[in-house]
Order: sequence, then C-alpha cells, then structure tokens
Amino acid sequence: MTERKLTLTAGSYDAKVELDGHDLSRALRGITIRCEAGHRPSVDLDLKVDAIEVTQLAVRDPQILLAMPDEAKAALIALGWTPPTGDR
Repeated sequence: MTERKLTLTAGSYDAKVELDGHDLSRALRGITIRCEAGHRPSVDLDLKVDAIEVTQLAVRDPQILLAMPDEAKAALIALGWTPPTGDR
C-alpha cells in the first residue's frame, strides 16, 4: 500500500484537506479518521459524486456515464484513479 501524506487545516467555519499536496477540500462532503490500537490510522473520504447516469442498457458493451464535479475527478486522480480513455 502506498503511503500518502494527509494534511488538515481547520478554521472556525471551514477546513482545508490536502493529500500529497493536492487540495481536496472542494471535492469532499466529509472525512472520517479512524485510529485504533494496534492498527495504522485510516481515513475515509466522502467525495461529492452527485449522480451516476446509465446512458445505455441491455447492449453488448454498455457505456456508463459517471457525472461528478471536476474537483471530485481531480481528487480521484490524485488518489491514483485513471479516467477511462477519452475522458481526461
């Protein structure tokens, strides 16, 4: 598993979340940090993906369109996701 650096900077009404230097703040709905004895800390990021739209069904090679804000897409790429060909 690749180690990543998560930086949280919180103010009175907002917070900045950076992962390996990439600002994910606008791409997140929430964040959960777990620290359990005997385990490495883990972080769950709740990304703003508002809709998944299926554009075709019951065909040999269905195409699925995933609609998400640009910030969420950038966050996924920062986490190592590779967008489908032609969708960059």
